Amino acid sequence: MSLDTTPFKRILTAFADDSADIITEKGKILVQVRDEMLEATLHYGQDGDLLVEENGERLKWRSWIVTRLARLPMLAERICSHISPPPDFVMPSGNVESIDSTSRPGEPARDIGAATMKVLGEQTPLTTNVWYLTADAGEGKTSLIDHLAVKQAHAYKQKKTDWLLVPIPLGGRTFLRFDDVVIATLVNRLRFQLLYYDAFLELVQLGVLVPAFDGFEEMIIESSSGEAISALGRLVADLKSSGSVLIAARKAYFDYASFQSQARLFDAIGKNDVTFARLALERWDRKHFIDYARGRRLSDPEQLFEQVAKNLRTDHPLLTRAVLVRRLVDVALETGSGLSGLLKRIGQRPLDYFHEFVNVLIEREANTKWMDKSGEPPRPLLTIDEHHDLLSMVAYEMWISSVDELKMDEIDFIAEMFTEDTGKNPSVARQIQERLKQHALLISARNGRALAFDHEDFRVFYFGEALGQALVALDEGRIKALLDVASMPRDAVEHAASHVGRSGCRREPVVDLLRRIAAPETPISFIRENCGALTIALLDGGSAHTCEASHMSFPEDALKGRSLRELMIEDSHFSPTSLEGAEFTDCRFFKCRFERLELSDQLPVAAHRVTFEACEIRSLVQIDGEETIETYAPEQIRNTLRKRDFKFKGHGEDRAEKSVEVGGLSEEMRLVERALRAFRRTTGVNESTMRLRLGAQARQFEKKVLPRLLDAHILEREQYTGKGSQQRFRLAVSMRLVDDAMRSSEGRFDRFVDAFEKSLRS
Repeated sequence: MSLDTTPFKRILTAFADDSADIITEKGKILVQVRDEMLEATLHYGQDGDLLVEENGERLKWRSWIVTRLARLPMLAERICSHISPPPDFVMPSGNVESIDSTSRPGEPARDIGAATMKVLGEQTPLTTNVWYLTADAGEGKTSLIDHLAVKQAHAYKQKKTDWLLVPIPLGGRTFLRFDDVVIATLVNRLRFQLLYYDAFLELVQLGVLVPAFDGFEEMIIESSSGEAISALGRLVADLKSSGSVLIAARKAYFDYASFQSQARLFDAIGKNDVTFARLALERWDRKHFIDYARGRRLSDPEQLFEQVAKNLRTDHPLLTRAVLVRRLVDVALETGSGLSGLLKRIGQRPLDYFHEFVNVLIEREANTKWMDKSGEPPRPLLTIDEHHDLLSMVAYEMWISSVDELKMDEIDFIAEMFTEDTGKNPSVARQIQERLKQHALLISARNGRALAFDHEDFRVFYFGEALGQALVALDEGRIKALLDVASMPRDAVEHAASHVGRSGCRREPVVDLLRRIAAPETPISFIRENCGALTIALLDGGSAHTCEASHMSFPEDALKGRSLRELMIEDSHFSPTSLEGAEFTDCRFFKCRFERLELSDQLPVAAHRVTFEACEIRSLVQIDGEETIETYAPEQIRNTLRKRDFKFKGHGEDRAEKSVEVGGLSEEMRLVERALRAFRRTTGVNESTMRLRLGAQARQFEKKVLPRLLDAHILEREQYTGKGSQQRFRLAVSMRLVDDAMRSSEGRFDRFVDAFEKSLRS
């Protein structure tokens, strides 16, 4: 009987040094892998599976690939040796949202770690499963992934499981190649040099490796480039409807309301079968806090929790964000650390709590550790402000160099520059240089050859401080250098604006400088986008005088929750932004382009004398509970916004526009949009899932809408492979074409369908 070795040979090719050197004939195989010549004989087992015999030992071909070629037992050992989860790790709780959770909050999981490993271990046949692990920064995504990876590696070594979780930090890089990042992680972080990228993908397809990509939050944010989304799309397409992937991010891609943004990923996937679901971490509660504090051997954690909750509140970030809880316990464990003073200071400035919290950490460093003991009595080496300046220089260099760690010689150079600029004597300068490498907010990296901030929050804070210092000084050259690197994290923008506010500097000259910096730049430049982000943050809460901004690009959700008054924005571009909770007073938008505005009935926008003049609003999304309605027709958009007290000029504002249906969509188009949004979670949708989304209107959809969608080849039937008998549907056209057709339909179902029928006829 001849052996079908096609899958085996395909995988073997991914491991081989040169695919041309693979020789298979008469049931034997000869191949060179990592400079080692392997010779084996192929057999059929009693169960019909392919066996590989080498050196007298027979293994099923998958086991031979995993142990002999991939050396996964060695990889498990490296994961245990080179990944260090927090020693006092506390398991967070969360929610598990499957593809059928589109209208439900998901299943609660007190132990989100067990739930994560359960869903990742359940491979779906002929489908790639993409799981998003979502939470804000500092809430434990990285710690959870590292903890689970090491735990799973130990279980693998004990033969209790047959797959490994591989953490792959992305570092928030917007432009990347997954192959470069994967191999760099295996070689540099795990010291594992035995896999090519193609071989790695084959192991993911086999289900023996699950990559956990950590640090996706800054990449997935909507932008015109869509680079991160397309990179993920190519990865998923390469997996060819198999394997599982974990993506750690602040927000899952299917949370974005527009079909246009979803199209970037969906269209890259092609005809592969993929499902998307979410594991959502929740912030810590009282039990998590007390469990962690007890693990740190704090004598009375209940009293600490109550004291902070009394001065602040029970849901304050100091009690609910893991990274801040750790530092709070550090302060509480220090004798005479001034915890009461900290809480009092934060209570006086609740919106700037992070600065006050970092201040306490720095005060402890300055007054207890950074002491000049060359004379009597010992004196602090640096003032509090000098500590902030020194760490800001470190963060500045990291941002300019686009890295999150610096080599030791770079740290020494920064210390030399700082001591020279501040006029420190040689004795003090040497002590500062040595102490900086042991700073409480910095940690060792690359086996002691580099330094990084203890957490991303601290790096972003000090980058914001460096930017704020440049803004206060109106240092145009330094500001442009900082703005031209990449899109700035929103937290850094807020910290910079807060620094300007604390300094007492007037905001109008800063905004005017940003306007002059942005004017000569191209529309897609980082400088324009960062100038826009800073301008909005600086003016949030109002300004003493009328301000003007022009030739800027405003990032995603730039207007969400903002309070703006006496502001004129001209000839600028707005990325998709929610108006949820925003308040505008005496504001004018002139010749501006809005990709999308989003309205929410839960937190409505307040508009007082706000005018859009000669502006283009490409779409408007209204979110009412579980229903999302997107409108594209300009008249319908303007009519809807007029009901929210916005005014328009240059669009026939003095005449009543023709009456349109509320929401701008016919009943059939409402059903179409709700049905098509099911494809945000999976490339194929079962009939039962579709009915769940449509609820009581499912029958109307099946009778009036579905037949026309099938006739126009917008949807197509595919084979259902589950239990029972039901239909299964696939989107037969590009998601981008769906978005274009919705824009041109003006809310009418017949025009929507006609757009596809015309393309078929042509």
